[in-house]
Amino acid sequence: MTLLQNITDRPLDDDYYTHAPHEPTRRGRIAAVAVVAFFALLITLAVLETRAGRPAAESERAVLIKQIEQRKDDIATHQEEVSVLTNAVSRLRREQSGAEALARAKEQGAVVGTVAVTGPALRVVVDSADDADDKPEGRVRDKDLQMLVNGLWQSGAEAIAINGNRLTSMSSIRAAGDGITVNYRSLTSPYVVTAIGSPRTLPGNFIDTPAAQLWAGYEENFDMRFDVTERDEATLPGAPRRATTIRHAKVLEVSDK
Repeated sequence: MTLLQNITDRPLDDDYYTHAPHEPTRRGRIAAVAVVAFFALLITLAVLETRAGRPAAESERAVLIKQIEQRKDDIATHQEEVSVLTNAVSRLRREQSGAEALARAKEQGAVVGTVAVTGPALRVVVDSADDADDKPEGRVRDKDLQMLVNGLWQSGAEAIAINGNRLTSMSSIRAAGDGITVNYRSLTSPYVVTAIGSPRTLPGNFIDTPAAQLWAGYEENFDMRFDVTERDEATLPGAPRRATTIRHAKVLEVSDK
């Protein structure tokens, strides 16, 4: 009964009563209140500082937004300038391309003889002998002019005309009765052959050609006229359209295979 009574009166172990928390003292309560008050003060100061810094942050944000908008405007302006410059460059390229094409066409025209040209020249004047009527071997023939022209081409001539008739790759020098025709135009003697080319090389090269040597023999043996002079500048006209028009030839389609 004594054990049962003890269990009823003291249901917990004795150690519990030994280590059970004591009631807080007055000093402890004051310390707790002080700690809570301190933390409350810190929180209040933080809130006040945050509120005080907010206008500055909002001001900086407004400045940044304004700067961003200004940069956007600057970028838009530069983009417009780039667009204008790009269009200008494209236009200049087209103009340059057109000018280059025109220059190439003019250069090719000078080569084929469709446009007038000017430059230093070699002037060769030939004619039949005075007694050619009695001595036919002293008469200028179409073959003689052909050889003379070929000699000038061989010497480096860039453009040639006979009595003002410009020669092209389609020109012909032919006999027509007792006369000679070039580009289907009858020529009258004397025959003036003008060749534009380098003044440093054309005269010397021509003298060494078989054509020049042949004509020198004509002059010596048949009293035919053969005068060669250099000119600082001569102008040759473009060939007539009929002398450069292709009527029957067609471009050949070449297969890649």
